[in-house]
Amino acid sequence: MSGIYVHIPFCSKKCGYCDFYSVKLCKDSDNVQDFLDSICTEIAQKSYLFHNQEVTTVYFGGGTPSILPPDALERIYRTICDNYNLAPNIPRSSSLVPQSSLEVTLELNPEHATDDYFSHLQRLGFINRLSTGFQSMTDGGLRYLGRNHSVSDNYRYLELCRKYGFDNFSVDYIFGYETLDDFQIEDAFRFFIDEGIPHISAYSLGFEENTPFMLRLRKGEIHKMDDDFYLRQFRLIHEILESDGYNHYEISNYSLPGRHSRHNSNYWNSVPYLGFGPSAHSFYDGGRSWNERKLSDYHRQISENRPYSDREILTPDDLFNEYIMLRLRTREGIDKEYLTLHFANYLKHFEKILRRRDLIDYFEINDRHVRLNINGVFISDYIISEFFV
Repeated sequence: MSGIYVHIPFCSKKCGYCDFYSVKLCKDSDNVQDFLDSICTEIAQKSYLFHNQEVTTVYFGGGTPSILPPDALERIYRTICDNYNLAPNIPRSSSLVPQSSLEVTLELNPEHATDDYFSHLQRLGFINRLSTGFQSMTDGGLRYLGRNHSVSDNYRYLELCRKYGFDNFSVDYIFGYETLDDFQIEDAFRFFIDEGIPHISAYSLGFEENTPFMLRLRKGEIHKMDDDFYLRQFRLIHEILESDGYNHYEISNYSLPGRHSRHNSNYWNSVPYLGFGPSAHSFYDGGRSWNERKLSDYHRQISENRPYSDREILTPDDLFNEYIMLRLRTREGIDKEYLTLHFANYLKHFEKILRRRDLIDYFEINDRHVRLNINGVFISDYIISEFFV
Protein backbone atom coordinates (compact mmCIF):
# COMPACT_ATOMS: atom_id res chain seq x y z
CA MET A 1 0.00 0.00 0.00
CA SER A 2 1.30 3.44 -0.93
CA GLY A 3 0.17 6.89 -2.04
CA ILE A 4 0.94 9.55 -4.63
CA TYR A 5 0.71 13.31 -4.11
CA VAL A 6 0.68 15.67 -7.11
CA HIS A 7 1.49 19.31 -6.36
CA ILE A 8 -0.08 21.77 -8.80
CA PRO A 9 1.73 25.05 -7.99
CA PHE A 10 -0.55 27.51 -9.81
CA CYS A 11 -3.00 29.98 -8.24
CA SER A 12 -4.92 32.94 -9.59
CA LYS A 13 -4.18 34.74 -6.31
CA LYS A 14 -2.08 33.94 -3.24
CA CYS A 15 -4.17 33.70 -0.05
CA GLY A 16 -2.76 35.93 2.68
CA TYR A 17 -2.40 33.12 5.22
CA CYS A 18 -0.96 30.45 2.90
CA ASP A 19 2.71 29.44 3.01
CA PHE A 20 2.51 26.56 0.50
CA TYR A 21 4.55 27.07 -2.65
CA SER A 22 2.53 28.57 -5.49
CA VAL A 23 2.95 30.92 -8.44
CA LYS A 24 0.42 33.09 -10.22
CA LEU A 25 -0.89 31.57 -13.41
CA CYS A 26 -0.64 34.07 -16.24
CA LYS A 27 -2.68 33.83 -19.42
CA ASP A 28 -0.82 33.15 -22.65
CA SER A 29 2.07 31.66 -20.68
CA ASP A 30 4.07 28.54 -21.41
CA ASN A 31 4.16 27.76 -17.67
CA VAL A 32 1.44 25.11 -17.75
CA GLN A 33 2.82 23.19 -20.72
CA ASP A 34 6.36 23.29 -19.33
CA PHE A 35 5.04 22.14 -15.94
CA LEU A 36 3.08 19.26 -17.46
CA ASP A 37 6.15 18.12 -19.42
CA SER A 38 8.31 18.20 -16.27
CA ILE A 39 5.89 16.52 -13.89
CA CYS A 40 5.03 13.74 -16.34
CA THR A 41 8.75 13.16 -16.86
CA GLU A 42 9.26 13.02 -13.08
CA ILE A 43 6.38 10.57 -12.62
CA ALA A 44 7.95 8.20 -15.14
CA GLN A 45 11.49 8.70 -13.78
CA LYS A 46 10.54 7.66 -10.25
CA SER A 47 8.39 4.64 -11.06
CA TYR A 48 11.20 2.25 -10.07
CA LEU A 49 10.80 3.39 -6.45
CA PHE A 50 7.34 1.79 -6.23
CA HIS A 51 8.02 -1.15 -8.54
CA ASN A 52 6.40 -3.65 -6.15
CA GLN A 53 3.96 -1.29 -4.44
CA GLU A 54 0.23 -1.02 -5.02
CA VAL A 55 -0.86 2.62 -5.04
CA THR A 56 -4.17 3.06 -3.19
CA THR A 57 -4.48 6.87 -3.11
CA VAL A 58 -3.72 9.72 -5.52
CA TYR A 59 -4.14 13.31 -4.35
CA PHE A 60 -4.08 16.41 -6.57
CA GLY A 61 -3.21 19.32 -4.25
CA GLY A 62 -1.72 22.76 -4.49
CA GLY A 63 -1.75 25.54 -5.17
CA THR A 64 -5.05 25.31 -6.99
CA PRO A 65 -5.37 22.09 -9.03
CA SER A 66 -8.77 23.12 -10.40
CA ILE A 67 -7.15 26.10 -12.12
CA LEU A 68 -5.86 23.59 -14.70
CA PRO A 69 -8.15 22.43 -17.49
CA PRO A 70 -9.41 18.88 -16.83
CA ASP A 71 -7.50 17.49 -19.82
CA ALA A 72 -4.25 18.58 -18.13
CA LEU A 73 -5.24 16.61 -15.02
CA GLU A 74 -6.06 13.67 -17.27
CA ARG A 75 -2.58 13.76 -18.83
CA ILE A 76 -0.99 13.59 -15.37
CA TYR A 77 -3.31 10.80 -14.22
CA ARG A 78 -2.74 8.72 -17.38
CA THR A 79 1.01 9.04 -16.88
CA ILE A 80 0.58 7.69 -13.35
CA CYS A 81 -1.56 4.83 -14.69
CA ASP A 82 1.09 3.96 -17.28
CA ASN A 83 3.90 3.78 -14.72
CA TYR A 84 2.41 2.52 -11.44
CA ASN A 85 0.37 -0.40 -10.15
CA LEU A 86 -2.90 1.28 -9.15
CA ALA A 87 -5.63 -0.34 -7.09
CA PRO A 88 -9.00 -0.69 -8.88
CA ASN A 89 -10.82 2.63 -9.36
CA ILE A 90 -14.44 2.14 -8.21
CA PRO A 91 -17.13 4.31 -9.90
CA ARG A 92 -18.47 7.22 -7.85
CA SER A 93 -21.94 5.71 -7.94
CA SER A 94 -20.89 3.25 -5.24
CA SER A 95 -22.24 4.37 -1.86
CA LEU A 96 -18.89 3.83 -0.17
CA VAL A 97 -15.52 3.37 -1.85
CA PRO A 98 -14.00 0.10 -0.55
CA GLN A 99 -10.75 0.48 1.40
CA SER A 100 -8.97 -1.79 -1.10
CA SER A 101 -9.86 0.42 -4.07
CA LEU A 102 -8.21 3.56 -5.43
CA GLU A 103 -9.09 6.92 -3.86
CA VAL A 104 -8.41 9.85 -6.22
CA THR A 105 -8.90 13.29 -4.66
CA LEU A 106 -8.96 16.66 -6.40
CA GLU A 107 -8.82 19.98 -4.58
CA LEU A 108 -11.40 22.15 -6.32
CA ASN A 109 -11.90 25.83 -5.47
CA PRO A 110 -15.54 27.02 -5.09
CA GLU A 111 -15.09 29.71 -7.77
CA HIS A 112 -14.25 26.95 -10.27
CA ALA A 113 -17.48 25.06 -9.54
CA THR A 114 -19.29 25.37 -12.87
CA ASP A 115 -21.49 23.01 -14.85
CA ASP A 116 -18.83 22.84 -17.55
CA TYR A 117 -16.03 21.91 -15.13
CA PHE A 118 -18.09 19.29 -13.26
CA SER A 119 -19.42 17.72 -16.44
CA HIS A 120 -15.86 17.44 -17.74
CA LEU A 121 -14.74 15.77 -14.49
CA GLN A 122 -17.67 13.39 -14.75
CA ARG A 123 -16.69 12.43 -18.29
CA LEU A 124 -13.07 11.82 -17.26
CA GLY A 125 -14.31 9.38 -14.65
CA PHE A 126 -11.21 8.89 -12.49
CA ILE A 127 -11.81 11.54 -9.76
CA ASN A 128 -13.89 9.94 -6.99
CA ARG A 129 -13.32 12.40 -4.13
CA LEU A 130 -13.30 16.21 -3.99
CA SER A 131 -11.91 18.62 -1.42
CA THR A 132 -12.73 22.32 -1.35
CA GLY A 133 -11.93 25.34 0.77
CA PHE A 134 -15.20 26.96 1.80
CA GLN A 135 -13.22 28.58 4.69
CA SER A 136 -16.22 30.70 5.71
CA MET A 137 -19.98 30.80 5.23
CA THR A 138 -20.20 34.60 5.29
CA ASP A 139 -19.00 36.97 2.60
CA GLY A 140 -17.45 39.17 5.29
CA GLY A 141 -15.39 36.24 6.52
CA LEU A 142 -14.26 35.42 3.00
CA ARG A 143 -13.20 39.04 2.44
CA TYR A 144 -11.23 39.05 5.70
CA LEU A 145 -9.44 35.85 4.65
CA GLY A 146 -8.76 37.26 1.18
CA ARG A 147 -10.57 34.53 -0.70
CA ASN A 148 -11.58 34.86 -4.36
CA HIS A 149 -15.02 33.31 -3.99
CA SER A 150 -18.36 34.14 -2.38
CA VAL A 151 -20.82 32.18 -0.25
CA SER A 152 -23.01 31.75 -3.33
CA ASP A 153 -20.08 29.83 -4.89
CA ASN A 154 -20.15 27.49 -1.87
CA TYR A 155 -23.85 26.83 -2.40
CA ARG A 156 -23.33 26.22 -6.12
CA TYR A 157 -20.51 23.77 -5.36
CA LEU A 158 -22.85 21.66 -3.21
CA GLU A 159 -25.55 21.74 -5.88
CA LEU A 160 -23.11 20.57 -8.54
CA CYS A 161 -21.74 17.79 -6.35
CA ARG A 162 -25.28 16.40 -6.12
CA LYS A 163 -26.07 16.98 -9.78
CA TYR A 164 -22.97 15.17 -11.05
CA GLY A 165 -22.84 12.38 -8.47
CA PHE A 166 -19.84 13.45 -6.38
CA ASP A 167 -21.05 12.31 -2.96
CA ASN A 168 -17.59 11.77 -1.43
CA PHE A 169 -16.21 15.22 -0.70
CA SER A 170 -14.73 17.41 2.01
CA VAL A 171 -14.97 21.08 2.92
CA ASP A 172 -12.40 23.18 4.81
CA TYR A 173 -13.35 25.83 7.37
CA ILE A 174 -11.11 28.37 9.13
CA PHE A 175 -11.83 29.59 12.67
CA GLY A 176 -10.03 31.72 15.25
CA TYR A 177 -9.96 35.18 13.66
CA GLU A 178 -11.21 38.48 15.02
CA THR A 179 -14.33 39.00 12.90
CA LEU A 180 -15.69 35.47 13.43
CA ASP A 181 -18.18 35.00 16.25
CA ASP A 182 -19.72 31.90 17.79
CA PHE A 183 -23.12 32.49 16.16
CA GLN A 184 -21.52 32.41 12.69
CA ILE A 185 -19.75 29.15 13.56
CA GLU A 186 -22.94 27.54 14.80
CA ASP A 187 -24.89 28.64 11.71
CA ALA A 188 -22.14 27.31 9.40
CA PHE A 189 -21.79 23.91 11.04
CA ARG A 190 -25.53 23.38 11.45
CA PHE A 191 -25.75 24.05 7.71
CA PHE A 192 -22.95 21.54 7.00
CA ILE A 193 -24.75 18.91 9.07
CA ASP A 194 -28.13 19.59 7.43
CA GLU A 195 -26.46 19.25 4.02
CA GLY A 196 -24.94 15.91 5.03
CA ILE A 197 -21.41 17.00 4.17
CA PRO A 198 -19.42 13.77 4.68
CA HIS A 199 -16.05 15.25 5.69
CA ILE A 200 -15.13 18.54 7.36
CA SER A 201 -11.67 19.93 8.12
CA ALA A 202 -11.55 22.78 10.65
CA TYR A 203 -8.32 24.74 10.95
CA SER A 204 -7.42 27.64 13.22
CA LEU A 205 -6.02 30.65 11.39
CA GLY A 206 -2.23 30.58 11.50
CA PHE A 207 0.28 33.36 10.97
CA GLU A 208 3.25 31.96 9.05
CA GLU A 209 6.50 33.74 8.29
CA ASN A 210 6.79 35.40 4.86
CA THR A 211 3.03 35.62 4.36
CA PRO A 212 0.95 38.78 3.87
CA PHE A 213 -1.01 38.01 7.04
CA MET A 214 2.17 38.01 9.12
CA LEU A 215 3.16 41.36 7.62
CA ARG A 216 -0.28 42.82 8.39
CA LEU A 217 -0.11 41.42 11.92
CA ARG A 218 3.21 43.15 12.56
CA LYS A 219 1.81 46.40 11.19
CA GLY A 220 -1.16 46.16 13.55
CA GLU A 221 -3.67 45.97 10.69
CA ILE A 222 -5.07 42.68 11.99
CA HIS A 223 -4.89 41.01 15.38
CA LYS A 224 -4.12 37.51 16.60
CA MET A 225 -6.66 36.19 19.08
CA ASP A 226 -5.69 34.73 22.46
CA ASP A 227 -5.74 31.03 23.36
CA ASP A 228 -9.08 31.26 25.18
CA PHE A 229 -10.71 32.56 21.99
CA TYR A 230 -9.25 29.71 19.90
CA LEU A 231 -10.18 27.09 22.49
CA ARG A 232 -13.78 28.30 22.81
CA GLN A 233 -14.33 28.18 19.04
CA PHE A 234 -12.56 24.83 18.73
CA ARG A 235 -14.73 23.33 21.48
CA LEU A 236 -17.89 24.69 19.87
CA ILE A 237 -17.06 23.09 16.52
CA HIS A 238 -16.07 19.84 18.20
CA GLU A 239 -19.26 19.60 20.27
CA ILE A 240 -21.55 20.38 17.33
CA LEU A 241 -19.96 17.77 15.04
CA GLU A 242 -19.49 14.97 17.58
CA SER A 243 -23.07 15.35 18.83
CA ASP A 244 -24.28 14.70 15.26
CA GLY A 245 -22.26 11.56 14.61
CA TYR A 246 -19.07 12.92 13.09
CA ASN A 247 -15.91 11.04 14.04
CA HIS A 248 -13.08 13.31 15.20
CA TYR A 249 -10.43 11.02 13.73
CA GLU A 250 -7.57 13.55 13.57
CA ILE A 251 -6.91 16.90 15.22
CA SER A 252 -8.42 18.98 12.40
CA ASN A 253 -10.59 16.39 10.67
CA TYR A 254 -14.12 15.06 11.19
CA SER A 255 -15.99 12.57 9.04
CA LEU A 256 -19.16 10.55 8.84
CA PRO A 257 -18.61 6.76 9.07
CA GLY A 258 -16.45 5.49 6.20
CA ARG A 259 -15.76 8.97 4.82
CA HIS A 260 -12.35 9.75 6.30
CA SER A 261 -9.57 10.86 3.96
CA ARG A 262 -7.66 7.68 3.20
CA HIS A 263 -4.80 9.62 1.61
CA ASN A 264 -4.19 11.83 4.64
CA SER A 265 -4.73 8.89 6.99
CA ASN A 266 -1.86 7.15 5.21
CA TYR A 267 0.43 10.03 6.21
CA TRP A 268 -0.50 9.58 9.87
CA ASN A 269 0.09 5.82 9.56
CA SER A 270 3.56 6.26 7.99
CA VAL A 271 2.51 4.65 4.70
CA PRO A 272 5.08 5.29 1.91
CA TYR A 273 4.22 7.99 -0.60
CA LEU A 274 5.78 9.78 -3.55
CA GLY A 275 5.31 13.50 -4.12
CA PHE A 276 5.54 14.98 -7.62
CA GLY A 277 5.91 18.64 -8.54
CA PRO A 278 7.82 21.63 -7.13
CA SER A 279 8.36 21.50 -3.34
CA ALA A 280 6.69 18.07 -3.07
CA HIS A 281 7.98 15.67 -0.41
CA SER A 282 8.27 11.88 -0.52
CA PHE A 283 8.63 9.19 2.15
CA TYR A 284 9.94 5.73 1.32
CA ASP A 285 12.66 3.22 2.31
CA GLY A 286 13.16 4.82 5.73
CA GLY A 287 13.92 8.26 4.35
CA ARG A 288 12.38 11.54 3.30
CA SER A 289 13.19 13.48 0.14
CA TRP A 290 11.93 16.68 -1.43
CA ASN A 291 11.96 18.48 -4.75
CA GLU A 292 13.26 21.93 -5.58
CA ARG A 293 10.81 24.58 -4.40
CA LYS A 294 10.91 27.18 -7.18
CA LEU A 295 9.32 26.19 -10.47
CA SER A 296 12.40 27.16 -12.51
CA ASP A 297 14.68 25.13 -10.21
CA TYR A 298 12.25 22.21 -10.39
CA HIS A 299 12.40 22.22 -14.21
CA ARG A 300 16.19 22.12 -13.97
CA GLN A 301 16.08 19.23 -11.48
CA ILE A 302 13.95 17.15 -13.82
CA SER A 303 15.94 18.03 -16.95
CA GLU A 304 19.12 16.93 -15.14
CA ASN A 305 17.44 13.65 -14.16
CA ARG A 306 17.95 14.31 -10.44
CA PRO A 307 15.34 12.32 -8.44
CA TYR A 308 15.16 14.95 -5.68
CA SER A 309 16.67 18.18 -4.39
CA ASP A 310 17.78 16.54 -1.14
CA ARG A 311 17.17 13.40 0.90
CA GLU A 312 17.59 12.42 4.54
CA ILE A 313 17.66 8.95 6.05
CA LEU A 314 15.70 8.92 9.28
CA THR A 315 17.58 7.80 12.40
CA PRO A 316 15.93 5.67 15.13
CA ASP A 317 15.36 8.90 17.08
CA ASP A 318 13.76 10.51 14.02
CA LEU A 319 11.48 7.51 13.50
CA PHE A 320 10.38 7.54 17.15
CA ASN A 321 9.70 11.28 17.07
CA GLU A 322 7.75 10.94 13.85
CA TYR A 323 5.65 8.08 15.20
CA ILE A 324 4.74 10.11 18.30
CA MET A 325 4.01 13.23 16.27
CA LEU A 326 1.79 11.50 13.73
CA ARG A 327 -0.08 9.14 16.04
CA LEU A 328 -0.90 11.69 18.74
CA ARG A 329 -2.63 13.72 16.03
CA THR A 330 -5.13 10.89 15.60
CA ARG A 331 -8.06 9.78 17.71
CA GLU A 332 -6.68 6.25 17.79
CA GLY A 333 -3.43 7.51 19.29
CA ILE A 334 -0.34 5.54 20.28
CA ASP A 335 -0.62 1.77 19.92
CA LYS A 336 1.12 0.34 22.99
CA GLU A 337 1.87 -2.99 21.33
CA TYR A 338 3.37 -1.29 18.27
CA LEU A 339 5.42 1.01 20.49
CA THR A 340 6.81 -1.96 22.43
CA LEU A 341 7.58 -3.92 19.28
CA HIS A 342 9.25 -1.13 17.27
CA PHE A 343 10.56 1.31 19.90
CA ALA A 344 11.47 -0.83 22.90
CA ASN A 345 14.53 1.33 23.65
CA TYR A 346 12.31 4.38 24.07
CA LEU A 347 9.69 2.93 26.42
CA LYS A 348 11.22 4.31 29.63
CA HIS A 349 11.47 7.76 28.10
CA PHE A 350 7.88 7.54 26.84
CA GLU A 351 6.51 6.47 30.24
CA LYS A 352 8.49 9.18 32.03
CA ILE A 353 6.98 11.95 29.90
CA LEU A 354 3.51 10.40 29.94
CA ARG A 355 3.41 10.35 33.75
CA ARG A 356 4.54 13.93 34.23
CA ARG A 357 2.19 15.76 36.57
CA ASP A 358 1.78 18.67 34.17
CA LEU A 359 0.82 16.36 31.28
CA ILE A 360 -1.02 13.30 32.63
CA ASP A 361 -4.43 14.99 32.70
CA TYR A 362 -4.30 15.60 28.95
CA PHE A 363 -4.41 11.88 28.07
CA GLU A 364 -6.90 9.06 27.78
CA ILE A 365 -5.15 5.76 28.54
CA ASN A 366 -6.50 2.23 28.20
CA ASP A 367 -4.99 -1.26 27.80
CA ARG A 368 -4.18 -0.75 24.11
CA HIS A 369 -3.83 2.96 23.38
CA VAL A 370 -2.62 6.32 24.65
CA ARG A 371 -4.38 9.29 23.09
CA LEU A 372 -4.97 12.95 23.75
CA ASN A 373 -8.26 14.09 25.27
CA ILE A 374 -10.00 17.19 23.95
CA ASN A 375 -7.96 19.50 26.22
CA GLY A 376 -4.76 17.81 25.07
CA VAL A 377 -5.71 18.17 21.41
CA PHE A 378 -5.75 21.94 21.76
CA ILE A 379 -2.14 22.07 23.01
CA SER A 380 -0.98 19.04 21.03
CA ASP A 381 2.06 20.76 19.48
CA TYR A 382 3.51 21.42 22.94
CA ILE A 383 2.70 17.95 24.30
CA ILE A 384 4.13 16.17 21.26
CA SER A 385 7.36 18.19 21.42
CA GLU A 386 7.89 17.11 25.04
CA PHE A 387 8.18 13.47 23.90
CA PHE A 388 10.86 14.19 21.30
CA VAL A 389 14.35 12.79 21.87
